[in-house]
Amino acid sequence: MPPSRSRLLLPALMLAACAFGQDPQLSQFYAAPMYLNPALTGNTNQDRLALNYRLQWPAIGPGYKTYAVAYDHRSTDLNSGFGGMVMHDRAGTQGLSFTQMAFNYSYEARLNRRQAIRGGLRAAYTLRTMDWGNMLFADQVIRENAQTSVEPLLLQSISYFDFSAGVLYYSEQLWGGISVNHLNQPQQSLFLEGDARLPMRTSVHAGYRFPVDGQPFRSSKTLMTLAAHYKAQEKWDQLDLGGYVDHNGVSFGLWYRGIPGLKAYEPGQPNDEAAVLLLGYETPYQLQVAYSYDVTISKLTMKSGGAHEISVIYEWPKHGKNRKYRSIPCPKF
Repeated sequence: MPPSRSRLLLPALMLAACAFGQDPQLSQFYAAPMYLNPALTGNTNQDRLALNYRLQWPAIGPGYKTYAVAYDHRSTDLNSGFGGMVMHDRAGTQGLSFTQMAFNYSYEARLNRRQAIRGGLRAAYTLRTMDWGNMLFADQVIRENAQTSVEPLLLQSISYFDFSAGVLYYSEQLWGGISVNHLNQPQQSLFLEGDARLPMRTSVHAGYRFPVDGQPFRSSKTLMTLAAHYKAQEKWDQLDLGGYVDHNGVSFGLWYRGIPGLKAYEPGQPNDEAAVLLLGYETPYQLQVAYSYDVTISKLTMKSGGAHEISVIYEWPKHGKNRKYRSIPCPKF
């Protein structure tokens, strides 16, 4: 394909991404708890710092890059969690990106000593930007490579407020929750008079953790976690399904992403995306590090380069101050 035609295709692809506004996704979804569900804010003994990095499809240009840093605090006296998060995502060669700064709050209502319900809210400010400088539009080619386009006025950036909410039930071994993002469906069009509302995204997630070494749950050194994460945004949906084994601080797992045989959006296009391999380690000092790799199983194939993801989580202190209850859900990866 000649370079000029390639450049002509890029604006259409980027504008489609703007219009549909699908959010970044993380294979290690439990390693970004405040992004997954605001009700998970402060579901720690005391304090937590989380770092996430994802590089998707590096063999296709620069790929898609996502960075996130989050900090949250558990206030036992207030039965509440408080947290802040910054996420930056950049897609493709033309600088389509967004930066989001968010504040999370959660409240916990105990059902008994080992069961609780948590509710959470997130208020975020988002800046979305686009670099139009290197793009060539069809009208410029028609007018003998004119320097400027006569397309409707394009914006370099747009900002908006974004609100989300979630709820979570958990016991010592079982948890399940739902979160709804973009409740206000903010305007995100990069056309001056355009209309591209960010559609709501629903996330349903659940997990169950149990010993596999024949020991009681609390004294077991080998635990297995089965977990599922279903997410839907407009007509697109996906299911992450899998599990991991944790033995003496070392974790390894396998996930599948897609909905086989269901909801193919076009004939011959199955809803399959990736198989995810994970390896993690938790030090005796509450530092967790995990790496995962997405093996592309869609028609895009491994020519995409798959996806690399790294998460680092540090929690402190080891024994939280004034802890009233022992059961705090802590799905790690």
